[in-house]
Amino acid sequence: MRATYLGVFRYGEPETCRARAGEFRYRFWTEEGKEALYAIAAEDGGAPRFALQNRLKVGYAYDLEVQGETVTDAVCRERLPEPAPSPVRGIPGRRTLLNLLQTAMEPVGRTLYVFGGGWNWQDSGAHENARRIGLSPDWQRFFDAQDERYTYRDPDGDETKKDARRSFYPYGGFNQYGYAGLDCSGYIGWTLYNTAHERSGEDGFVSSSTGLAAKLATRGYGALIKPQAGEAPRLSPGDIVSISGHVYLSLGRCADGSTLIAHSTPSPSRAGQPGGGVQIGAVGADEGCEAYRLADGIMASFYPAWSRRYPACLKSPSVYFDFRKEGTGVFRWRPGVVGGLTDPEGLQGADACQTAQLLFGAVSAGLPAETKRFFLSSDRQNVTIFAT
Repeated sequence: MRATYLGVFRYGEPETCRARAGEFRYRFWTEEGKEALYAIAAEDGGAPRFALQNRLKVGYAYDLEVQGETVTDAVCRERLPEPAPSPVRGIPGRRTLLNLLQTAMEPVGRTLYVFGGGWNWQDSGAHENARRIGLSPDWQRFFDAQDERYTYRDPDGDETKKDARRSFYPYGGFNQYGYAGLDCSGYIGWTLYNTAHERSGEDGFVSSSTGLAAKLATRGYGALIKPQAGEAPRLSPGDIVSISGHVYLSLGRCADGSTLIAHSTPSPSRAGQPGGGVQIGAVGADEGCEAYRLADGIMASFYPAWSRRYPACLKSPSVYFDFRKEGTGVFRWRPGVVGGLTDPEGLQGADACQTAQLLFGAVSAGLPAETKRFFLSSDRQNVTIFAT
């Protein structure tokens, strides 16, 4: 039969939790114009592996194989176009520090924040979209379906306004919308995957954000640096930074001590709603810091669709440089380690201004005049952004 998937029945209710997933019913809108509820077949002698749940996406049409009241197979009928190329792109499988940062730019400004985005349905590892070479068309479809009123959880960030029917939060501990966008570790996981691999479907890199830097260090590709309490780390381009509940990628430090970063994070839209997603932002004292001016110029110039919804995102050093929790720290690559990354451009010694020039300088000349607001002076001590 053919039907559109509508999600888990009674999503958001307390009893609809991952521990009871074997009892779930799933909603489908049939071609006869009515809603039908089905179970999904268990696997491996009754132990659910959630293969079909990971394949189902809310609002997509499927060809279903149904036996009695149980779906035994589902094939998506949607054929989405590949997303348009990003302003800066990486090369799958090229293991260099520069390519890591180029790859990290691909989802920027076009991928919304979804809590659990990039994680599989059962919340145990990477979703297939985080083990995919290239951007997922699902992310572009979801971005295009939303606007500045999008919220990843509750309207106005107010828990008293909770409404699971209009939320993309993983109520119940399973990621019903894990395909639709990326959270912080989903974003870093996708970036690492596309830097390390040339084909889809291999083992992924998505894991807990707080311990991701430490986990990378155990692979032998670099070292975990644990800054002292109250110490502001001098982050290098390519550093992967784990703090309590978050992980982000450093794009380098500015002369005034602020830091340019890339991450997926909830951030307030111009309509005041907590949406956000993959973006270039800053860690600094205020909006006058160099990193914020860089982030603002880059997002406005190269990602205008995003910039119309979201202002540049500034984060406090007291939060983003807080490494008191066990397992947090800064992972720094050791260039040349077998299986790791090389650094032929010497990027680890660059500052944020030089990194931005390297990533965006080659494409800035092609911007139309009305959007060309981005300029980096050659003077490393004086970053200038202005309208032409």
